[in-house]
Amino acid sequence: MSDYVDLKRGNDVSLKDSHITCDWQQMDEYISKFFGKGVRVHSLLRSAVTVPLLSISGRPAVLLVEKKKDLPVHGGQVAFPGGKKEPHDASPVDTALREFTEETGLPSDALHVVGVMEPELTYTTGYVIVPVVGIIERADLLKRIKVDNNEISRVVLFFLDGADGQGLKFNLETLASDLGFSLLYPEFELESGLKVWGATGRILFRVLANSKQFFQGARECQCH
Repeated sequence: MSDYVDLKRGNDVSLKDSHITCDWQQMDEYISKFFGKGVRVHSLLRSAVTVPLLSISGRPAVLLVEKKKDLPVHGGQVAFPGGKKEPHDASPVDTALREFTEETGLPSDALHVVGVMEPELTYTTGYVIVPVVGIIERADLLKRIKVDNNEISRVVLFFLDGADGQGLKFNLETLASDLGFSLLYPEFELESGLKVWGATGRILFRVLANSKQFFQGARECQCH
């Protein structure tokens, strides 16, 4: 466990360091139990994303990417770096780190994995998403980012501590699901006009709710 985040001192039950070592078969079993009989888990596409946390001059932030507008799926959306499971991916962590490298150009070892959040569903495109939380311990690595121009327009830094300074607008709705349960639907809008919604918005909502615990014991990364 990294000394950058002291997870054991926090009370967040959604971040599971034991799932770091789970392969996809073990994760599938957990996903089936987690969502229960109301969701046809076997029909969902498997995917994983990274939740890259970092500290910039003492301010906690998370790195997001903006998808290119001409993509057939999720075009123009702001998302966590990640994507669909490939046959050679042994685990959700493998999938998440591979996609992180492909989309940002940073090596996988730039991200220190500290835990796995509870899975999330997309209700229109049929994905189950496993969020893998990691720390970028050196903020100066941002200078080395080279996005995949075929899929990504740019990276977006979302600061977790001063929403007012970002001109952030937030809306939270509760929608009834066809599966028989209610669904939180948070939407964030930055001053630039960028919107974060859908499954990404729901994951970000959970990150914001637990960011103090994720960052507990953090040492500051200096930008040069």
